[in-house]
Amino acid sequence: MHKYYDLVDKLWRELCIIPAPSHHEEKRAEYIKNTLISWGIEPKIDEAKNVIVEFEEKTAETVVFEAHTDTVFPDMDKLPFSEDEKNVYCPGSGDDTAEVAMLLATVKYIIDSRKKPKNTILIVFNSCEEGLGNLKGTKAIIEKLGENVAAFYTFDGRYSDVVNISVGSHRYKVTVKTEGGHSYSAFGNKNAAEILSRGISKIYDLDAPQIDGKTTYNVGVISGGTSVNTIIQEAEMLCEYRSESYENLEFMKRKFQGIFEYMQSLGGSITVKEVGVRPCMKNVDKEKMQEMTEFVKRIQKKHTGLDVKETSGSTDCNIPHSMGIPAVCVGTYMGGGMHTREEWVEKASIPIGFNITKDIVTHYFE
Repeated sequence: MHKYYDLVDKLWRELCIIPAPSHHEEKRAEYIKNTLISWGIEPKIDEAKNVIVEFEEKTAETVVFEAHTDTVFPDMDKLPFSEDEKNVYCPGSGDDTAEVAMLLATVKYIIDSRKKPKNTILIVFNSCEEGLGNLKGTKAIIEKLGENVAAFYTFDGRYSDVVNISVGSHRYKVTVKTEGGHSYSAFGNKNAAEILSRGISKIYDLDAPQIDGKTTYNVGVISGGTSVNTIIQEAEMLCEYRSESYENLEFMKRKFQGIFEYMQSLGGSITVKEVGVRPCMKNVDKEKMQEMTEFVKRIQKKHTGLDVKETSGSTDCNIPHSMGIPAVCVGTYMGGGMHTREEWVEKASIPIGFNITKDIVTHYFE
């Protein structure tokens, strides 16, 4: 098995430095494609930039395994990589580059072992999981397969956790435009930042519902203005709300729409653009979900000795969950600093994560 530990380490280190912001994963997709071709596999790359390996069996049901190629970082040049005796440091090294390398090495293990699939198996290195990627890659896969998907697994996060509840979200870009003018001679004209700030204050006065799941809200980006002596003509924000509950999402939608209408009443011009929607769970078979959850927890504990925690989150599982398809998100590494430029991964966790990935995927082979 050591040759696969060496392989996954090599793949991980090479993938880490390849930039892959959401919607611009082509360099990583090309690397994965060329690697697979060198192993004698001809993968497909679809319009969403998903790299797809299919192990076909004449069954009506398909099992999907994914790891996402995109990162939250906008870099289009080589990402900075460093290491010490214990850890690797690189933006995106854990989320989700480690999982991509583990799943890719698992494909090589399947080929070398000449394993045969029990179902039709799709192994997907998918695009656009992060941020305003809006799960584009997974949408393309699930929309194509529809009800033929019997089970969906995505590898993402630390191996102390499994995500089996999907958190939905709605995201908006709100732009305020006013007359503006000189801060002294035009004093009294409407200031776009004032209107925006009054709306933000209303958002933070909200009492978010916590029945049937946690609900949150956030203003994540604020921008605008020209100079210290200019009344701001244009200001904008990116804001969102999240919940595990469909009903709570609808409640928050009504509240946010009311706030946007209030902002409009203050003068100026308000433009609201929906920039992201992530659905939450609907009508998923609870028994099947529990079966899948317990299965992956057994594998994680087998290789880590940890009592794995079940949790909720926003992952590629949101899409299958919203269509009633059982899905879990499996953690396969240990580290920290996710979504920061100081992200780090414990080197010793990589072979452990590979074994978790391998055992879960090959469960569906013989």
